[in-house]
Amino acid sequence: MARLVLILLVPLVCLAGIIYKLAKARRVVSADGMLISAYAPSLAVRCREDFDLLDARRTRIFPRLSARIMRTYPANVWYGLYANGAGDEACPPARMIVILAFTSGTLSWASDAVTGVVGLHHVNLRYDELEGTGTTVLPTAENDPWFTAHESGPWNRGSLAYRVMFLTKKNKLKIIVDYREPDMRARPGVPLAEDDSVPQDFVERAQASFRLIRGSGEAPLPGGSGALPFSPPEVDAKLLADMTGMLLRKQSFFEYLSLFADDVREIISYFRR
Repeated sequence: MARLVLILLVPLVCLAGIIYKLAKARRVVSADGMLISAYAPSLAVRCREDFDLLDARRTRIFPRLSARIMRTYPANVWYGLYANGAGDEACPPARMIVILAFTSGTLSWASDAVTGVVGLHHVNLRYDELEGTGTTVLPTAENDPWFTAHESGPWNRGSLAYRVMFLTKKNKLKIIVDYREPDMRARPGVPLAEDDSVPQDFVERAQASFRLIRGSGEAPLPGGSGALPFSPPEVDAKLLADMTGMLLRKQSFFEYLSLFADDVREIISYFRR
């Protein structure tokens, strides 16, 4: 009897694992030009009407952990790349990157605004009852997974980015909206710490470039066509992890003991100098 139960149980467990993996891959879908978090309650990022979705992908990253026990831990990321072409009289050429990053278990995203870059004009924002932060940053080859050294047209001056971040679903989901325009400062490419002359109209266009949409029973969001394809290798996963931010982890009693032991060793080494 026990053998029969085991024979029946193993396929069921395998089937459950496959279903879970497929559901996890469809945690974020793309439909109607939006990236949509399918987890209830569903949530979507809608870019401005003049933006077209060029590509949507998914990947796994290894963000840094706040705890010293484990340096990194995997998280799942979905991203969409948008552009408005050459722009028009009202809006200059612009690009947008929308990132939805999920973590699970005892992990949650830290509320840090920008990781690994110097940011300016840090402000608190509110979209559809979600509180976020907005910061102006300068994308470079050292901090941007999509940086291209040899651009054409106005983009050969480099770009300025206005990065908006939200945390939701008990800090399990981080939403990043990265709005970019050509760097039209008098000295393009100069670090923001040396030249903070960022046009206010750029910030205003960035803040108005998207909106968040919540699905409901009366107005559900579209379901999407399936799991997104994987990210190409030229998109640096480490830079994407740095851009996404740090993870926090609830620590066990033994991990706290280990951290305490590390602190004791540091104190002892200090007095031995």
